[in-house]
Amino acid sequence: MENPAAARDALAALDVLSGELKRAFRRWEENPEVWSDERLDDLARRAFALQRAGNAPYGRYCRRLGVESDEVGGWQDVPAVPTAAFREIPLVVGDAGDAALEFRTSGTSRGESRRGRHLVRDPELYRSSLEATFLRFVVHHATGDVASRLQIGSFVPSFSEAPHSSLSWMADAVIDRFGAPSSRFFTTADGVDWEDAKRFATTAASGEEAVGLFGTTLAFDEWTRRLEAAGFGIELPAGSFVMDTGGSKGVETSAREDLLERIHRCLGVPRDAVVNEFGMTELLSQRYGSPTALLGPPWLRSRALDPVTLEELPDGEVGVLAHFDLANAGSVCSVLTEDLGAVEDGVVRWIGRAHGSPPRGCSLATEELLRSQAIGRATP
Repeated sequence: MENPAAARDALAALDVLSGELKRAFRRWEENPEVWSDERLDDLARRAFALQRAGNAPYGRYCRRLGVESDEVGGWQDVPAVPTAAFREIPLVVGDAGDAALEFRTSGTSRGESRRGRHLVRDPELYRSSLEATFLRFVVHHATGDVASRLQIGSFVPSFSEAPHSSLSWMADAVIDRFGAPSSRFFTTADGVDWEDAKRFATTAASGEEAVGLFGTTLAFDEWTRRLEAAGFGIELPAGSFVMDTGGSKGVETSAREDLLERIHRCLGVPRDAVVNEFGMTELLSQRYGSPTALLGPPWLRSRALDPVTLEELPDGEVGVLAHFDLANAGSVCSVLTEDLGAVEDGVVRWIGRAHGSPPRGCSLATEELLRSQAIGRATP
């Protein structure tokens, strides 16, 4: 670290803040309450101060922008790091080698070495955010109550099969917290066992225990097409739900309305019990709902920004999405994406990735961060 004393202070402040956040997330899980702007802004200032001091590349970036800790009034003022920077720089408070987990983005055409990395210091902070939001926006939404244990079937491989996947870590955590002993994974390194998924659903339909099915949108698209082609149709028990994540990611797939209808015909799951999850490797909190109405916890805030100037746009206008996530306290809380969408009353409408080159504002922000990193390396 460039300033060992500042780094030690930042790590100590991170331990204190992480403990407070975990307790706050658990309290919200038990009794969801509205967080005031003042409360969020106070936590945002504290997170920014320790990240600026203890995350060396981010600190250089903020100094180059001329942003001091005492100039940040609230979460909207925190300088955002473009997702592209996660491919180039280890962004973590403290030393990268001390991270407990290393999540990687999916492969790109630029090769394995160009995958983004999110280094996680405290997996339990991730877990506390994940469990609270999953319970509120998925389990409660579908069942209307707390289910003691659910049969959960996952089309996402386990973390042991995909040890750098944040989605697989999430699947393991969901099954560990909410899953009954009959829960299982349908996917391994060898691919998806579609027949095992069919047997799981058939067995579940003969009982009364609610079922949760967890997977990518593409996996449910493929499975329901196979079921429909086989003339398969059952009705899963009341309170059962489907949680699909992501979209087509550039791969041809059916319209969402068609997918919802096939899920209903093949599995008997009502359309309003199919919950879409919106998450990113670079964020440790998620939004849920439908792509046109994604809800999140009070510690996750989003804005739509002008693609060129990165100025915040009025409610409802389409721009580049930027997110602020307190669960990212150990890395960087403010993340600038290349996704297009709109935000209205805190609800996100996701449109998709920007076509072609990254939006100019994102490119300039990435260049500025990499320039500050190069200057830092050249400084004795």
